[in-house]
Amino acid sequence: MNIIELKSVGKVILNENTPERATRVEHYLIPYYQRGYRWDEENVSALLDDIYAFMLSDEKKYCLQPIVVVPKVDDVGHRIWEVIDGQQRLTTLFIIFKHLNKPKYEIIFEKREKSNDFLASLNEDNYNHDNPDFHFMSKAYKVVKEWFDVKTRNDIGFIDDFNSTLTKRVEIIWYQIEELNNLTNEDEIEKNKIDIFNRLNIGKIPLTDAELIRALLLSKIKYGLSEREGILRQTEMSAEWHRMEQELRNKQFWMFFNNTPLEETASTVEFIFKLIAINSTKKYSTYLWFEKEIKSDDPLLEKENAEKLWIITKEYFSKLKYWFNDSSLYHHLGFKFLFENNALKSVKSCIDNSGGNKSAFRKWAKDEVIEKMKGIDLDTINYEKNKSQLKQVFVLHNILSVINNNSHSRFSFDQYKEEENNGGWSIEHIHAQQSKEMKEEKAIKRWLLDTYESVRYIKDTDFEENEIDSEVSLSVEKLIIQLYEMSQLEKIDFVAFNELKNKVTEKFDSKSTHVLDNLALLSTKQNSSLNNAIFALKRRKIIQFDKDHLFIPPATKNVFLKYYSTNDLQPFYWSKEDKANYLADIKGKLNPYLTIKAV
Repeated sequence: MNIIELKSVGKVILNENTPERATRVEHYLIPYYQRGYRWDEENVSALLDDIYAFMLSDEKKYCLQPIVVVPKVDDVGHRIWEVIDGQQRLTTLFIIFKHLNKPKYEIIFEKREKSNDFLASLNEDNYNHDNPDFHFMSKAYKVVKEWFDVKTRNDIGFIDDFNSTLTKRVEIIWYQIEELNNLTNEDEIEKNKIDIFNRLNIGKIPLTDAELIRALLLSKIKYGLSEREGILRQTEMSAEWHRMEQELRNKQFWMFFNNTPLEETASTVEFIFKLIAINSTKKYSTYLWFEKEIKSDDPLLEKENAEKLWIITKEYFSKLKYWFNDSSLYHHLGFKFLFENNALKSVKSCIDNSGGNKSAFRKWAKDEVIEKMKGIDLDTINYEKNKSQLKQVFVLHNILSVINNNSHSRFSFDQYKEEENNGGWSIEHIHAQQSKEMKEEKAIKRWLLDTYESVRYIKDTDFEENEIDSEVSLSVEKLIIQLYEMSQLEKIDFVAFNELKNKVTEKFDSKSTHVLDNLALLSTKQNSSLNNAIFALKRRKIIQFDKDHLFIPPATKNVFLKYYSTNDLQPFYWSKEDKANYLADIKGKLNPYLTIKAV
């Protein structure tokens, strides 16, 4: 099983297991399939500056990124380390130690003897730019020399202080691959090493916290067990890990509590590790927290610590799964997560408050929604002044519409968030508001044809008395004729068109614009395709969106399918009765969550 641990840089140079040689230091082999040294001035300066900033800080330890190694035997039978990942850091540290004239490990470039000779003799008097290795090594040495020239100008002890810090207090995540030991075919071993290298370097896919923690846990839990028992325990943990990873990769489950798409997530279990750990913003801080919590001089205690952390991991997963499967918690917590920016912080607050009985936690979850809706007044809320609050109102109304409609139905947080990440959501006017004049002929033609197709079969008798307050005396049938005739013209008069558009819009208007009863939630992309459209055309397009399996929020779909209507004879306009019923539904469903009750 692979070994993972923190090693001080000094132990990377020399430790109790270092083989006896003429100069007893560790040897690192850079295999032939890796490109040469390529760090530029910025990379080298950043490493020096980071170590210096650590020297000036109160922190006890500073951690460099992992190096990945495979044990190997050289020609004389001594163990050396083949470097799978970390060549750039190891070579830069070598150059630093060389300039400081301090003890250092050996680096061997496989099949690149000239690079070996040049690195061994590198100093300020023999910079060389004849090939890429020489060029970048020379540049790195020059940066190191100039950096230390500045630091030692007025501080004679700086070099010793720096070297002491670097060798004793700076650590490297040491990832030792042992899984190849069971292979006997040299070609297969070589292929596996190259595959690991490619994964880590082509496309720059680094080791994740989750991979490091997994290796750490698996290496600790086998202590005190026979070889067979150890393998069985590691297999059991690996199976549990795989099951959690696969379940969390269910998009509906993952997006219930998270806003980061699965495609951008290397490991879903890592989210749980971050919940458990006390994290900082530093890279690998989650792994370092686990390593610190497990570490002990007693290997039996390390095993117990690892087992305890794994139990907590499974408990956290079980909580997430329970919340996902419980309808009340799923919808209330899902709403909370939607309107909070930090998923880790949000989920952690839920975990911290879930220690009581289930009923108490359900009440807490509902209270969280009430807190989010605090101060919202449905009787005064307005499109022009309260867009962010309107979004909360309509999202909650959509969620509650699903719950109240069918206890087995669920609001699709994954589809909502997918659209949120792909253009976002906006508040759509159910009946078109009076918009700016249209002057682009292609758009005008499309509006005329689409609107005509949506209203061509409407008769004047379809309009119920007092259902709309239109001041347009022209009959709907005559407007339809005018729509068709204008759509057939080769050249359209912009003034005449906009006059007709306003008449059509007003004919189907029920005197609502920016208030709650004329608004609904729709994706920004779908909203833009409905711009300037009257209700009949919007309804036709919404139905087509639904047929195309696009996500339409359920309450929005209800609006355009006339779900709130008691009169099925007029599916062509948004009537006063429709508005009243829709508004009553919103208020009725949301009032239990409002601190300012709607009238």
